[in-house]
Amino acid sequence: FVDVISRCHEEPLILFLDDCQWIDNASVALLNQILMISGSAIRDHRFFFFGACRDDEMRESHPLNTMLTTVNILCGTKTTKIQLTSMSKDALNEMVSTELSLLPRITRPLANILHHKTK
Repeated sequence: FVDVISRCHEEPLILFLDDCQWIDNASVALLNQILMISGSAIRDHRFFFFGACRDDEMRESHPLNTMLTTVNILCGTKTTKIQLTSMSKDALNEMVSTELSLLPRITRPLANILHHKTK
């Protein structure tokens, strides 16, 4: 499937899954099949899988980590883990201010709430 789709377009095919810390075994099995079958598309840089998760909830023994390690070994693919940190209150306020086209002093209370809820 992925090989066929990725060969039909010049742009790469990207699969993004959020909150992977909660992925269930059936979803891990499906993702495993997609990645194993898509080996040539992955090697040719036509297919990319991005998964986002809270690293404090992902143990090494998590099913997704185990599956990705297996796929790396069997298919020769490469996994890159990128750890992102929380935005500072000031950076978040600047982003909210820009997106809402409001002065930073007006958006600061909202930015503080967002910062508290997302850290």
